[in-house]
Formats: sequence, C-alpha cells, structure tokens
Amino acid sequence: MPKIVDHSARREEIGAIAASLIAEGGMERTTIREIASRSGFSKGVIEHYFEGKEELIFAALNSINQGYEQRVHNSALGLSGLSALRQRILATLPVNRTIRNEWKVRLAFWSIAAIESKLCARQTEHFEKAVAVYANDIALAIEHGDIPAGNNAEPLARRLFTSTIGISTAALYKPPQAGKVYLQGELEYLMQRLALGH
Repeated sequence: MPKIVDHSARREEIGAIAASLIAEGGMERTTIREIASRSGFSKGVIEHYFEGKEELIFAALNSINQGYEQRVHNSALGLSGLSALRQRILATLPVNRTIRNEWKVRLAFWSIAAIESKLCARQTEHFEKAVAVYANDIALAIEHGDIPAGNNAEPLARRLFTSTIGISTAALYKPPQAGKVYLQGELEYLMQRLALGH
C-alpha cells in the first residue's frame, strides 16, 4: 500500500528548515541544495512544492509567523486594552534567541518584498492585520478611560506598530540593546506615551 503523504505538513516542514537557514546564515546559505541536505528530501521533492526561492522565503516567513501568532495570542489570553497590548508587544520583541531568529527571517523577506510587488502585497496585508489587532486593544483602552477620550485608535496603533518594528530591528544590530531589560524599558516608554494619547 502506498505511503500517504501529508503535503501540507511537508510544506510546513520545508518552510521551517528554510527559516532556520535564513536565521543562521542569511539568504546566500538558503539554497534548495542546502535545504535538501538539512531536510533529507531530494531537490526534486523541494522543487515539487516550491517553484522558486521566493516561494521558499514566503514559506519560511509563514513558518515563523505561525509561531509568532500563537505566542502573541496566548500572551494576551484573559486580558484586554492596554494590558493585552503590553503583553502582545512583549511577545513580539526579540528578548530571546527564538524571537531574534524570527526577526532575522522577517528582515530577509522584507528586503525582497520591498521590490517584489506580489510579496509586497502579502506583507502589506500582514501589517494591516497586526495594526488592526493593536487598534482593537487601543479602542478598548479608550473606552475604559486608560487613554484620553477623543483619540483615534487606528493612527495610534499604526505609530505603535512601526515603533515596535524599529525597536526590534535596532536590537538585532546593537547587542547592548538586545537585552530583555532594555527592551522592556523601551516598551514601557511606548506604553506611557500611548496612555497620554501620543
């Protein structure tokens, strides 16, 4: 009887391996040959699932985003408003090796998405989804009186989201700013500004 192959699981496995290679050695090391060597699959099998390197990179991004989305969701369970938002951002900041590797993969993907329209559209969709989650938390904080009334949640969310990206990417380049204490301090500064409606 022929072996039943879970194609979705296989794509996810290859994507996860691609993500690991990008985080370890960058785009140059992330070749189909290297993925085949790491995974034990033949080059032909990998090429069957992915038409080219762009698709592999997107699979790598999907792989790290699945872990990220689950972690962020779990971090805010039972919380709302500013409390939920603080935990979501903390779960996003590169405070450990796993999350730093996620950011390395994102940066590799963004460098390509900035010039490739198809990938740019996908990334824009992901950004807007994240901003919407932040905006929902901020809207609840305004409703609860934790942020002054009259503020618009969406622009506050967008500003906070881009600030989080800036803090996280800077931490990859400046080791003293990669520490958990430093990053938590930056988060508290952002939250204090947000509570003032800034």
